[in-house]
This record gives sequence, C-alpha cells and structure tokens, in this order.
Amino acid sequence: MDPALVVTVALVSLAVGALGARLVRGRRPPPRPLPRAEVPDPARLALEQLPIGVLLFADNGVIRLANARAAELLFNGEAMTGHNFLRLLADAPARVREPLSAGTDLVFSLEHAGEQETFQLLRRELTLEARAHTLLLLNPLTRELARRELELLKKVIRVITHELNNSLSSMSSFTGSARFIAEHPEQLHRLPRVLDGIDERTRHLRDFLGEYATLARLPSPRPREVEWAPLLDRLARMFPALIVDEPPAAPGWFDEAQVEQALINLIKNASEAAPGAEVRLLLRARESSLELGALDRGPGFSEEALEFGLLPFFTTKPGGSGLGLALCREIAEGHGGSLRIREREGGGAAVYLVLPRREREASAPPAALTLTAT
Repeated sequence: MDPALVVTVALVSLAVGALGARLVRGRRPPPRPLPRAEVPDPARLALEQLPIGVLLFADNGVIRLANARAAELLFNGEAMTGHNFLRLLADAPARVREPLSAGTDLVFSLEHAGEQETFQLLRRELTLEARAHTLLLLNPLTRELARRELELLKKVIRVITHELNNSLSSMSSFTGSARFIAEHPEQLHRLPRVLDGIDERTRHLRDFLGEYATLARLPSPRPREVEWAPLLDRLARMFPALIVDEPPAAPGWFDEAQVEQALINLIKNASEAAPGAEVRLLLRARESSLELGALDRGPGFSEEALEFGLLPFFTTKPGGSGLGLALCREIAEGHGGSLRIREREGGGAAVYLVLPRREREASAPPAALTLTAT
C-alpha cells in the first residue's frame, strides 16, 4: 500500500485542524493497523501541497514518505525517500536531534534559514503492512506567532491604558479632595486619608508598570559555575512540597540569579495548576544540554496555551500578566537555550528550561533544523 494514502488517512484521524496548526490533546490510542485501499493520485498531490512537513519512516529508520515541505525543512529540499532517518538524526546536532526524537508532541525553537523559528511537532505511531511506522508532522509557527503577538500587543496597550486612566482618575479625585481641605482648614483631619489614597494608587501603578518593564530590563546573563545544593536548598525552602530529582554530578553553568528566577516562576505555575498535588523538579544532563523541568499533575495545557503560551502577555489566568513563561523564555534564549512546553505523560503539564552545557557554550554554532545525508 502506498504510504501517501496511509498518511492522508492518518491526518484525518488525527483531526489536526487547519492543516496541523493545533496540537491534538489527550492520551494517544495504541497503534492500530490502517485499512488497505487503492491509492488515489489526489492523496499524494494533497500531501505535496500541505504547508506542514510530513515524514513517515519505518521502525528500521527507512523513510517511506517525505513531502515537499518536509524536504525543505529537514533535507535542504532533497528527496530523501529510502534514506535512513534515524541515522541522519544520530548525526545531527543535539539541539536538533533531541526534539525530533522526543516521544511526544512539543513546541520548540531552532534556527532555520538564518532566523530563530518556532516549530510544532506532532508524532504518531502507525502500523503499515504489519510493521511499525512513525509519522512526524512539523509545522512552522513563527508567522502565526507573529500575528498573535501583534494581537496580544494591542491587548496589552488597552490594558495599560485602562490602568493608567483608572489610576489617574483616582489621583485626580484625591487631588480635588486635597485642594478642598486646603481651602477648609477645619477638614485638615481628612488629609492623611487622602495622602494614603494617592500613595496607594501610585504604588499600584508603579508595580503594575514595573512588571511589564521586566522583559525590557532583563540584562545579558553572566554564566558561572553553579553548585546544585545551595540553589536546590533555597527552592526547597520556598516550596516545601516540591519533589526534587537527583541533580547531575557536574555543576551547572549559567547565570544563577536568572535561572533561579525562571525556576521559581515555573514551580509557582506548576503549584498553582493543581494545589496540593505533586510538583516535581526534574534535573537532567544530556549530551549538549541541561534540562530543568517543572512537572505537575494539573489539567495540562489547552491547545491555545500550547501554541501561544510562550508569547508575552498571553495568559489563561484571571488577572494574570502573561509574563511568567515569556520571562523564562527570554532567560533561556539569553543563555543560548530554549523553553519547551508539553503535556505530561499520565496527565498534567511539563515545562523545560533547556540550557547549553558549558563545554559547548563558547564554540557551538546555533543548531539549524536541516539534516543532511552522508
């Protein structure tokens, strides 16, 4: 059976919607055989016209199908059917290999065509001709994120304008009261209350604007060797119920103050997602990166949050500023790393701060998405 029909049927069964622009949530069903059928030519034509990369490979790594978009994103436009995807992946830079070999859906950022781009990866297991296959859907999100970012920027301008108008109206009223008291000395006893009101509104406005200025003021990181014990001890005192995994044997290499702030944000978010439930801090050293993850057992991310949760000002919390994950992303990217969000196996959410390891920090060029055959 031609793999094109298999992939077409799989795309429909995945209900990816809008050509894969949204992640499919929920637990995956076990692999199941797809029905045999004659392959209509339109199935292959449709796959070639998709704006997302579609790649199907067998359990031995042999590529059965890669549409034009997958060839463009992964293989410099070369036709790679018949090549071994797993071998290509093994030779790729670690920051390319790790997300593409992840066993789950995720959103990640890499350099592509000389620019930093955000990609959405969907992974499904299929059975074709009695053999296990893996289907990868790779969707560039950068353009959609830019559009959404503009919408959010307009929203935050409205929010700031609203707050400014509220505070200025209150202070104008307090100023009028102070003027009245100045003209009527017998009302002088009311002045402290008026001044307290002005002070409270001023403090609120300063805090409100200061929170939004955090991203712009974030300095460049100053990495240094960081021992794990003191950092983890501070986090444990702040979050007594936190379950902390065994740290790597080697010290970390990052800006301790910035990474600590990012971890506080991630752990706080995880704790608020499911009060009283387990929150775990995962610490894992990979070949070229260090993963620091906050894992919870809450309701997980909505489809919208999985797509746009890393954008500044995006929030699903009533009264939230939408700056927590955006600040963590800025910290990660300032270190040459990334922030990854995904659903946690068994329920809940997982957010990973991925930082380059020390030995690669000075010499490694940014990882590009393209894989090449040798």
